[in-house]
Amino acid sequence: MKRMQGLVMAAVVLLAGQSAQASAPEVKDARLVAHEQAVQAYAARTGKTVPTIQDFTYGKSVDVARLIEQTPMARGCEAAPMLMTFEDSSGQLVTLRYRLEGQCPRFQSTR
Repeated sequence: MKRMQGLVMAAVVLLAGQSAQASAPEVKDARLVAHEQAVQAYAARTGKTVPTIQDFTYGKSVDVARLIEQTPMARGCEAAPMLMTFEDSSGQLVTLRYRLEGQCPRFQSTR
């Protein structure tokens, strides 16, 4: 009985931690801030509206006519947030957010 109560408490603590992480504000790294600044400058230069960031989902059709800005890859082995901004075929700016594994040194060759 005590073991079952302990398991239930552990599950509650884990779930509470996950919901706290989900609601915590995302800390932006310098790569993302630089991307957003470059897009804002491009939009101001061209008279276009700065796009809102949309989350990319696999299987989603993407209409890329011209690539404007792409976040450089992160250093490290974790999947990191990336942004890609492009003009679609109608000339609208679109920014997609996705995750990509960084440049992990343990997987790079030592040639």
